[in-house]
Amino acid sequence: MVLRVRELTLEEGQKLQRILRHGQDAIEFKRAQIILASFQGNTPPRIAVIALMSEDYIRGVIRAFNEHGMAVLKPKWGPGRPPKFTDEQRKALVDLALSRPRDLHLPYAQWSLSRLREQAVARGIVPSISEEWLRVILHEDDVSHQTIRTWKVSPDPLFEEKKRKIDELTRKRHNPPVVLSMDEIGPIQLIPHGGEGWYPKQWPARIPAEYERKFGTVYYFLSLNVFHQRLFGRVYRTKHSVNWLEFLRDVRAQFPPNQRVHLIWDGASNHWTAAIREWARKSRVRLYSTPTHASHLNPVECHAGDLQKLALAGETYTSPEEVAKALDAAVQYRNTERKARGKRFRDTVRKDRRQRAKKPIWLRPR
Repeated sequence: MVLRVRELTLEEGQKLQRILRHGQDAIEFKRAQIILASFQGNTPPRIAVIALMSEDYIRGVIRAFNEHGMAVLKPKWGPGRPPKFTDEQRKALVDLALSRPRDLHLPYAQWSLSRLREQAVARGIVPSISEEWLRVILHEDDVSHQTIRTWKVSPDPLFEEKKRKIDELTRKRHNPPVVLSMDEIGPIQLIPHGGEGWYPKQWPARIPAEYERKFGTVYYFLSLNVFHQRLFGRVYRTKHSVNWLEFLRDVRAQFPPNQRVHLIWDGASNHWTAAIREWARKSRVRLYSTPTHASHLNPVECHAGDLQKLALAGETYTSPEEVAKALDAAVQYRNTERKARGKRFRDTVRKDRRQRAKKPIWLRPR
């Protein structure tokens, strides 16, 4: 039986998509990529080619996610000295922070660290505690000071039907059809982009801190051949439906005219114009939309954030041509790398048996 992650909730899928688009932590990014790729129907050997990780590590992440949920995404480093406060005290402090001050008949609506510390001592939870220790305890329980946000669920009445169609297309193992997953990356601002790298100590690379936003933005239209894991993209100034249709024609031209092609993308209005529907009907193309607010079901989402980091980190672009050249090079690099990894990745992993034997950090005894 193929190892897969459990069914994701809409909220979990949206969080995984945000991490893959905007995540900064490398470990969290890779684990989210593995989980979302597995949810989209990929087996551990195929995910090893997508994420460039060993199959044993991928299986460990999937099992841990099925057991512990989203907590697996955050790396947990080894503990330091024995804790000063007991588990009961820590839980009481966290419960106090998660409570509403109005419900406790207090004359304010939100907690600050100083107010939490004052109430924790006044209520006898702890005899004394510093604000910084209180911050550490809350952080260890994934409680942080955040802006209140709105939330949304998918109002799509055809959610299950659309999800089922996408699953049928992307999880067929024998004689799979031509399935393409498509989306836009952007807007990409033509400004200096930050990033990380290896540099002499205390002498990192620099990017301008002051600049004019005079070069505008671009969009990168990206297509993924789901079963061959091959990427193809083009840069455009806008995501207008005319540009999208031009990109569709370029992608469709890569396949024989008499071959049926299946396209998966989100429900953006520029994807579903009358001209595009008419072109699809004449070109033997079937269109499939992801459910509303559920674009994490689109397989290309696993690759979009990765390409941006490869092409944009630490660079300053002033023209669409420069961005196009960098992103096209990143696409070519990923296609070449995954093709090579798909043939010999399993053999290279077997050589390092000591590394395979190491337990993931979340499975070690605390």
